[in-house]
Amino acid sequence: MLEYPKIETLYNRDEKTHRVIPEQLRLAEFGNIRRWQITEKVDGTNIRIGLSPDGNVSFNGRTDNAQMPAPLVNYLQITFTAEKLGAVFPAANQDEVLLFGEGYGAKIQKGGIYRRDMAFRLFDVLVGPWWLEPDDIADVAAKLNILTVPFLGEIDTLPRTRDDLKTLLGNDGNSTVSIQDQGSGGRAEGIVARTVPLLLTRRGQRLLWKLKFRDF
Repeated sequence: MLEYPKIETLYNRDEKTHRVIPEQLRLAEFGNIRRWQITEKVDGTNIRIGLSPDGNVSFNGRTDNAQMPAPLVNYLQITFTAEKLGAVFPAANQDEVLLFGEGYGAKIQKGGIYRRDMAFRLFDVLVGPWWLEPDDIADVAAKLNILTVPFLGEIDTLPRTRDDLKTLLGNDGNSTVSIQDQGSGGRAEGIVARTVPLLLTRRGQRLLWKLKFRDF
């Protein structure tokens, strides 16, 4: 099962402080894009859900050896059955379907700021060689009766400071996920940005970047 590709930080880091250097883009391509769609970055554990051509469903963490909490595994098994996934992807035929998302909630990273139990937020879908666009990802989530990571809008100027990040997130920088899930509340981890439509680097990787409060 394909591991989720690494998302680059927007800027290079200072080797001593490990803080970002806003004057130095991590990839030159980032400076050529005029429009980015941004979503909240949820502080959890990366989850991969696979639907094979023969209808089998598998659950993995970021790597094949990653361990997942038992309550989260139980949630995934109930939420993503072969029947439910097969109803959403009946035309996949011989293509493997991969759902990528964040397992989050109690005892996972920030835990209780989001919710008291464990759940899953969808942020990407791969069908065969095709990455779905954001509207299609939202449609998959709606059909499965699950949530996506919160959509925060589109930007045409790159954030350079913590205040910029706070403004983009809204809610005084607090997590929209926490508000939606009636958690205890707290600052969001950061944002993830993607091109719409999808664009690639020279290496054939999708143009995505992330930026966190702790990067500054």
